[in-house]
Amino acid sequence: MTASPDRPPVGAPTPSRHSRGETYEEFLSRVYMAAVRLGVPSRSALRQSGLSDADVDDAVAELVERGMLSSSEDPDRWFVVPPREALTHRMDQIERRVALTRATASEVESLWRRAMGDVGQARGPAQVDGLAGTVEIAHRIAELHRSASTRVWWAVDASAAATGLFADLAAGSTRLSVREEVQVRLVLDSSLLGDPHALAFADRARELGHEVRVANGVPFSVLMTDDKDVLVDLSRYAEDGDGSFGAHRVTWVQALSQLLVAIWDLATPYGTVLTAGQVGEGPPVVPGRLPLGDKDASVLALLATGASDKIIARQLGVSVRTVERRVRYLMEHLGAATRFQAGVQAVRRGWV
Repeated sequence: MTASPDRPPVGAPTPSRHSRGETYEEFLSRVYMAAVRLGVPSRSALRQSGLSDADVDDAVAELVERGMLSSSEDPDRWFVVPPREALTHRMDQIERRVALTRATASEVESLWRRAMGDVGQARGPAQVDGLAGTVEIAHRIAELHRSASTRVWWAVDASAAATGLFADLAAGSTRLSVREEVQVRLVLDSSLLGDPHALAFADRARELGHEVRVANGVPFSVLMTDDKDVLVDLSRYAEDGDGSFGAHRVTWVQALSQLLVAIWDLATPYGTVLTAGQVGEGPPVVPGRLPLGDKDASVLALLATGASDKIIARQLGVSVRTVERRVRYLMEHLGAATRFQAGVQAVRRGWV
């Protein structure tokens, strides 16, 4: 129901509340605005606006239930709840209902398809949905998180949709909340190590007991829930997210789940990627191996994710020149041909 001060006065009898629908909502809006204008609406005053007793009983009962009006000791007189409070409460009710509907949409669709069998497959919507724009992509990512019942696996790059979601979460949003029993695996691309909002999300995920890793070169953001729904987010490559899609086609889910497994296996545990605030908690120096200080261990852990010198410097709170010097030292003493190889060797040897 929406209230508009420009609505015409209440007129003839209207549909019963049991009919619901747009016409009934417009009727309620007109009654509510009449009550607001009256200040303290009464049955007799509402009658004068053209309502029958049946209309008054019908509309007032619904408005009281919605928190727009409140009862008084006089059964034929009511109080108007302060509109700002009442309308905010009503919007919260609607948003919760919409969120619940969105969260259960996939499950209801699956129930219907099972009930309809081949007919449902033939008549139902396509099993691949194109997503247009970062808003729609972010909405679908949040929807899949809310609707998941067993698992959420998400390999995420620095896509516009994902970074926008992380910023929303930093501002207090709960859009990416999941049920307690859901297994969550999160892989951050190393390009996100310079994004404080992404790191805050990763830290929060670890606090909740979720598994978090960092990988170098995640090709695109891909999300899978419950082994039945996947989402591919390409908004890192195009502002409008051109080519992004959601799917529940079995073959696509199977193929993309294998990609997620491969990314996970190649990723480095987030706990070994020490941030500047965690320097000092690195592994102790062990005799007979390359002598590593805390910052060297941190550099190696970050190298294993493919992080650049600039990102490493920012994470550790040192200059880029210092990082370059330590990387050369570590590569020489490890006999590594590449930076990434140095990090991988250190992880395999249990040094970080």
